[in-house]
Amino acid sequence: MSSIKNSEILLLYDVKLANPNGDPDDENRPRIDPKTKTNLVTDVRLKRFFRDYVIAKYGEEHIWVSKQEGKNVDATERLQFFGNPEKVLEKAIDVRLFGATIPKKKGEKESRGESYSYIGPLQFAWGYSLHKVDMVDTRSITSMLSGRGSGEGNIGKDYRVYYSLIAFYGALNKYRASAVHCEENDIKIFDNFMWEALKTESVTRSKIGHYPHLYLRVELNDEESYMGDLRRFISVKQKEESIRKFEDLELDFSKLLEVIKEHKVYVRCSDEIKGLFCDKLDKEHSIFLPHNDVDLSVLEHNGA
Repeated sequence: MSSIKNSEILLLYDVKLANPNGDPDDENRPRIDPKTKTNLVTDVRLKRFFRDYVIAKYGEEHIWVSKQEGKNVDATERLQFFGNPEKVLEKAIDVRLFGATIPKKKGEKESRGESYSYIGPLQFAWGYSLHKVDMVDTRSITSMLSGRGSGEGNIGKDYRVYYSLIAFYGALNKYRASAVHCEENDIKIFDNFMWEALKTESVTRSKIGHYPHLYLRVELNDEESYMGDLRRFISVKQKEESIRKFEDLELDFSKLLEVIKEHKVYVRCSDEIKGLFCDKLDKEHSIFLPHNDVDLSVLEHNGA
């Protein structure tokens, strides 16, 4: 049995003049709830930040959902890269955390169309902004290519939000951790890397402008139940009609501080959140990230 305990995660980050998560079915516009005008971000987008960070620092051999030589590959091709499903579990930290569907190797009896399905212990609900967001008014962009005295121009669309403070909720299940050989060190790596991934892997043209404000993992005393979506314990008021920066919002974490006070927490705060939340935590039950005892040898290049 894994030493991991059930946990719940709260992640807050903001986005300025960027596209937090484009919808490919809607000209890559930021996902917006039409009723509430809040900004939506899929769990897939969040996990992509983590995966890209691991790939950039340690290589593709540690991530199942990846590319080879910059190109998308299907699951069968990816399996050839690892060799067999057992190696995928051993080498790929994203499978041990988030799970995966892995095809059976060719030659296995009745393997056509069959697969191994692993449900990861760490899952996230879709993220959403804690306030209404405004789309940037100007969205047409022009590129100009010139040659021999004449120019050719292309006009495209570039959809962005002015500002969005996004909150994610996640849950970690100890039983599923054991089933996919997820260890406490894997969770510590996620604790450390998610913060850095949001800062470094958002440095693309449409994503630049992401900044983490709070990472909180609550290790539950009750091993058989969860408190539920931690976002409901944050009170947010708008100080301005149109939100353009963090200071235009008033955040109250008093309810959250109350419900987590008896639990062990792993936490990291931005300077903006520190006085509102981190400084008010019970230090006896708090581990301030990043961890300094993480074993990164599991992510060293191994020539796979």
